[in-house]
Amino acid sequence: AKQQRTCISFPSNKQRFATKKSSPIFNSNVVISLLIHQFALIMIRALRKRCTEKGFDLCDPIHTQWYNNLIEKEGHVTKGTLQKISTPPTISEKSDANDATLKYNAVLIGNSKSIWPKFIDWLSLQYGMKLEHSKEQSEQSKQDILNQVLNDNPFDTFVTSTLSNVFQSCFAEQILNGNEVVSQLSSYEFYWSNGVHYNVALNDRATDNDESNRHTTGDYHCFANDEPSSFLLCMQRAAKVTGQYWHDEEGTKLCVHPKFGTWKAFRAVVVFHTKNKANDTNDSIIPEAPPLCPCPLSEEEIQKARESMEYALKVSGYSNGYAASRGSSGTDDLCQYLHNSVSSGSDWSKVSPSMRPWIQLRDCISVGREEYKYCDNQILYHYTKDVDILKRELNLDR
Repeated sequence: AKQQRTCISFPSNKQRFATKKSSPIFNSNVVISLLIHQFALIMIRALRKRCTEKGFDLCDPIHTQWYNNLIEKEGHVTKGTLQKISTPPTISEKSDANDATLKYNAVLIGNSKSIWPKFIDWLSLQYGMKLEHSKEQSEQSKQDILNQVLNDNPFDTFVTSTLSNVFQSCFAEQILNGNEVVSQLSSYEFYWSNGVHYNVALNDRATDNDESNRHTTGDYHCFANDEPSSFLLCMQRAAKVTGQYWHDEEGTKLCVHPKFGTWKAFRAVVVFHTKNKANDTNDSIIPEAPPLCPCPLSEEEIQKARESMEYALKVSGYSNGYAASRGSSGTDDLCQYLHNSVSSGSDWSKVSPSMRPWIQLRDCISVGREEYKYCDNQILYHYTKDVDILKRELNLDR
């Protein structure tokens, strides 16, 4: 199916910046700033719309300096457990509410349960295309193709390829239209939740065949991989400074959204860069961070969640000295187990006793559970990576 494209039209420069001939001062920096700000007003909404259409329905503006201030305050920069990220000039836009001005230089992208049907549709398409281009049509050949699609880290590939294409198409559309606004933006920088990190220049013409931008290394969420370009960015802390999530730092380490609860996941922070340095009047000023999200849980529920966390650590063999091992190989091993291990789990009866408490940890939070809890197949696949779940979704489990 041909992807629907959103056309964004801009007024001409003559219309936008019509000035009287008698104007004594023409400040090019101010004009450039206004161009960038006008672009942001339209582009952030376009990004949100396109991300939502692809299943990534969480798109929160963030200023990278808020994140840098937090990790420095917590001592992570001094200890070397986390690094600061780039802080390009501030972008402004008018929000829909009360004509308030929104100031940021990046966005945090995530998803709720809405990503699952989009992923299954994408997976079905990948399988169908490989079948169509295969010279062999025997049952064994079909099975080999299916195994190739399902065993090649399909969900992570879906996330990176889809979001890469969303951002690329938004920018490329304006470049093709010859819009001068886009020419003032030099690049955008991906910090993926799996530690992969790279910059995409606006004049790049990356395609689906660009393997360096489309595939992950297999590491996930909690730690950077061994590649030189890897960069660990703590998604939970990035979420915290948006003011949209409450972070249980002391107990479960969960981020809880007032609407979705624990039934969401963070995929990337994308930072926007401009060709021009910040000017003294607008872009160099770091906006004030929004108020932190108040805790949406009762004390009883927090305590229950923390008890569930302790039990999950115990049955997984990580209960002793876990707090002391944060940032060390102990935490890395736990993250490897939770996010990268492949185990049997095509139905609840097959989930290992050591994995089940980690799934139940999310479920013990009542906020968002009734309406936004993942379906069984989504829950089980995220935690076990059992390809039989995907075969069932594709009706190929017979």
